[in-house]
Amino acid sequence: MKGISDHLEIKNCQVIEISDLCGCAVEKPDEIRKLFNGSDDFLIIACYPRSVSLLLGKCGIEIKSLNLNYINFRELNNIQIFKEIDTFLESEEGSRKPDYLSYNNEWPSWFPIIDNSRCNSCGQCSDFCLFGVYEKIDNKVVVVNPKGCKYNCPACARICPQIAIIFPKYEHSGAIAGSETFDELAEQRRQNSDIDTILGTNIYKALEMRKAKRQSIIRSTAMQQAIVEREKALAEKNPNQ
Repeated sequence: MKGISDHLEIKNCQVIEISDLCGCAVEKPDEIRKLFNGSDDFLIIACYPRSVSLLLGKCGIEIKSLNLNYINFRELNNIQIFKEIDTFLESEEGSRKPDYLSYNNEWPSWFPIIDNSRCNSCGQCSDFCLFGVYEKIDNKVVVVNPKGCKYNCPACARICPQIAIIFPKYEHSGAIAGSETFDELAEQRRQNSDIDTILGTNIYKALEMRKAKRQSIIRSTAMQQAIVEREKALAEKNPNQ
């Protein structure tokens, strides 16, 4: 992104740089929402527009009410990006007012987002996930624990019957990364193969076993936390021991 930043600086335009949209969408949604107040035209330089729109929606931003333009840096080289920027800025005036938004990047901000236009709330992802990332609320599957997601694991997206789960940081292209255009039949064939590999032939039994394993993990985690808190309380009560 260095070359893009330099080009924007030369163009002397107003720029807001978000260090990690995924991380900020979880930790600073209110601040992101404030950035999109007003009726300005916005040019967003990021990954797939579908992923970006869903992340902004996660922050409570009404996408349809904004004039958003996207440049997907995964599909264009810098020369193409510079040309798109210049075209957008032809009618723009004003001095560059750089602003920056970042978050505590100790967390890799790897987590799924759900495309509700495709999701049918079957709950298979929730049953499959061992880490409590999903929960079914009012008959709707919701990502409730993004930080619980296992880094670099897109398995739930690979078995989603509706191809509704996106990982914005998935390094390959295609539906899982948030691509707008993909071969539905090819994705269905890929999904069937992945289900056989990941869950086996008896899907329902496999999901029930994973649900039981998840409950065991939750109980184990709660017990470990209780022991830590007990030891802390004892240490505070007897500081000299």
